[in-house]
Amino acid sequence: MTIGDKQDALADRLTDFTPDEHTSPRLTALFAAAVTLAEPAPSHTAISLCRRFDIPRHHLYEIVLQSYLFLGFPRMLEAADVLHSVWPAEQQPSELPPVSADEADEWFTRGEQLCRRVYTETYEPLRRRVVRMAPEVFRWMIFEGYGKVLSREGLDMIDRELAIISFLMVENRPRQLHSHIKGAVNIGADPAVVSRVLEELRPVSPDGYSSARIICDRLEIR
Repeated sequence: MTIGDKQDALADRLTDFTPDEHTSPRLTALFAAAVTLAEPAPSHTAISLCRRFDIPRHHLYEIVLQSYLFLGFPRMLEAADVLHSVWPAEQQPSELPPVSADEADEWFTRGEQLCRRVYTETYEPLRRRVVRMAPEVFRWMIFEGYGKVLSREGLDMIDRELAIISFLMVENRPRQLHSHIKGAVNIGADPAVVSRVLEELRPVSPDGYSSARIICDRLEIR
């Protein structure tokens, strides 16, 4: 599929969106898909739908912030610009304080705790594999990824993982998708909600959906 095809498919999903008991995670996952495609039009529509169904702005803001871990800074900055233009924050900080040593220590501690929670019994094999490959990367993953970003209080970790699944499914990244589908269930996501998010994004990324379904079958997620 071309980017244009994916945009059209996402536009159709947003137009046909019907709320239910899982409205919030479904909508935030669709917004994450729009961030991944990095085009203003679907992001505008997704943001408008989120406002209509009372999704707080800070939920979308957190999805934008965490997107750089999976999509890179350029798309994160584009998404931040779109969110700010469509739905500006009510207040802006007057100054940005420097990071303190205590704050940095807290990020590392929180990051290790969260990473262990997400990966459970595979945490130690993951740590050994990544340290052998690139020790700095493991430290950055703990400090930057799980500590500084993913353990922030602005969004429930289950919704964060569903948004990550959306990023990775649209990009069709099977290895990382496996880790985060399993991680979502490890931290308490309802497998039915995970499957619903995958089905929602199926027209947007058929290849990513095929990868995700193979993973779910292996993990016995229905």
